[in-house]
Order: sequence, then C-alpha cells, then structure tokens
Amino acid sequence: YFNKWGVDYRALRYPGIISYKTKPGGGTTDYAIDIFHKAILDQTFDCFISSDTVLPMMYIPDCVNATLDFMKVSNKQLTRRVYNVSSFEISPSTLTTEIKKYYPDFYLVLKRYGSVQIRNVGTIGGNIATASPIGDSLPILLSLNAEVLIESFNKRKVIPLNNFFLDYRKTKLKNNEFIHSIKIPLFKKNIFKAFKISKRFDDDISSVCGSFNFEINNNKIKEVYIAYGGMAAVPKRAKACEKILKNKPPTINTFDQAKKYLEKDLSPIGDMRASKEYRLEIAKNLLMKCFVEINSNKLSRVN
Repeated sequence: YFNKWGVDYRALRYPGIISYKTKPGGGTTDYAIDIFHKAILDQTFDCFISSDTVLPMMYIPDCVNATLDFMKVSNKQLTRRVYNVSSFEISPSTLTTEIKKYYPDFYLVLKRYGSVQIRNVGTIGGNIATASPIGDSLPILLSLNAEVLIESFNKRKVIPLNNFFLDYRKTKLKNNEFIHSIKIPLFKKNIFKAFKISKRFDDDISSVCGSFNFEINNNKIKEVYIAYGGMAAVPKRAKACEKILKNKPPTINTFDQAKKYLEKDLSPIGDMRASKEYRLEIAKNLLMKCFVEINSNKLSRVN
C-alpha cells in the first residue's frame, strides 16, 4: 500500500503483552497471569513451561508508549514499514540465579516458595503488590532496604518498601499505578540471614519468616535491619529490637536483651498455622539462631 498507493501504512510486531489487571486470554505468555487467577478461584494450574524456558514479554504501558512513539515518527525516518518491538526476555530460573550470587539465604527461601508452578511464574512485584503479611520475599526485601519504583501514565516515583504497606492487604499503590521495578541494594560487606518456618518444609505457607541484615565492624554492630513476616497485619521491621542492637557488641547478652523488645515490635495473631504465642517465641528464637550462625561462622540449617 505504501509503495503502490502512498498510504502511510506501518505495523509493529509485539512480544507477549502482560498486565496485572487484564484477565488472561489464552496467549502463550498468559500463563504468568492465568496461574494467579486460578489460585484466586482455588483451582489447579498446570504450568506448561520448564524453569529454563525463556519467553519475550512486555508491560502494557511500555507497549502503549512504543506504539505512540512509532506513530509520531516521520515517514522520511522509516526504512521499512514493519518493525519488531522488544522489551525483556526472562526465564523463571533467571531471577533466583541472580539473587543467589549476592544473597544465598534469599535464594534458599525462594527455593521453598509455594509450589513448583508458582516458583516458575510468580514475580517479586506480584508478591509486593499482594501485600500478604506472610509473603516470603517481603521481610527479606524490608531488611535489605529495598525500594519500589511506581509508575502511572505520566509519572514515576520511588517509595521505600518500609513505607509501602499501610494495613492488611493495603498499600500506597493507587488504581492508576503499577510496580515498574524493585531496587535491591547490595550490602557486600554485611552479614545477611533469612529463615522460613512452616509446618512442611516444601510447598507450604510460612508461619513466621525472619530476615536479618547486619553491618559489624570492630566487634560492634554499626547498622542492623530486622524484618518479620507473619507477625503483624503487614510484613514489618522490628525497629525497637534494632535500636537495642545498634552500636552494641554482637554477644549473646546483647541478643538476649534485644529479643525481649520483639514483644514491642510485633503483634501476631493465632490461626490454623500457629498460635500467637508460638509465633512470638519462634521470632525470638530466629534472632538467637542468627546470633549463633554469626558467632560460629557456621550455618545451622535443615536441607
């Protein structure tokens, strides 16, 4: 049409377009959305890709922006009439491999996250937006001082994850916004520990998840970030406990004193997974387990 009739014909070929709002329509990449819709309906989902399968994808806002930019381009700048648009390609195993390089404990918790199907298609962005108090990645991200980049139609903003959760299943995310990306700082000289406690080792929801990030210099705790999941209406930092530990030597007496302040930081409930008393005792024990591993420089784990 362009060559023969001079019609301004132009076309784009897109990768799989995904959105957290749009219901799955049966496309190849719709497994990333469909699995969560099935979970909401308490139905099963058979994942048809393996953990190393790489698929090209694109967020709807990026798709819209690319299309609008393409429409604005002058005919003189086009060398052909059909173009491919690319955004990102990822496999389910890519994320865990990258995380393992820097935070092995993060990787170990993710290995026990949900079922095989969920681990293959779930995203950290989805875990954050869902805002479940027992989302396993959330206390870990809190202890690592992660930030979320929020994007709307014409605006971007960065919110510390520590300020993102408002109440049970409620966040600062507005209806016209989505989580564009997550920034996880690299504390290369810090000591990082994370523990998940559940009734079953595999394929189970946490009763308690604890995460600990220590900067220790000259036998003194310079900085400390502690967060728990399953201990309040939201995943939560234990700031009173952190305050007691800061600028103290990493001794058993220091940690024994600090664990008492977890009662001020945390207000767990009792449910079918664990009683509130059990949760609080486990939270204290995880802090002491963290001390034992730091002090002995050895891992105390069940593999």
